Amino acid sequence: MFGALGRATLWLGPAGDGTKAKLVLNSWLVSLVEATAETLSFAGHLGLDPTSIVELLRSTPLGSPYAVHKATTMLAGNFTPAFALKHALKDAELAVQAAHSSGTRLALTEALLPRWRQTALLHAGNDLSAVYITA
Repeated sequence: MFGALGRATLWLGPAGDGTKAKLVLNSWLVSLVEATAETLSFAGHLGLDPTSIVELLRSTPLGSPYAVHKATTMLAGNFTPAFALKHALKDAELAVQAAHSSGTRLALTEALLPRWRQTALLHAGNDLSAVYITA
């Protein structure tokens, strides 16, 4: 059954480890989206064409397919939700809480939360890539 629902089935351990893995991966995802938004914004502020940066990312190992896809949608202003900002923000906050509970910190995730919360005031239902608007 799991094979029909997803690309791969991976045993992570006892009950609850799947939820932990989801928090870990979503923490990575929000950091990647934030880095992508900041990169495009930074390029524009330096007078570079952000589209050329996306092409550089696409042609090098630096650009993951997900980051390149999100960069393309950011530049197009297409924030049709694939993963709504409000849900990504919730998961990022839960990841920070879980990190604190386990005795560690997610400094990058903590740093992006204030701006993501602000962005979510107007764009909660949009895709998480809407953070580009305020980058």
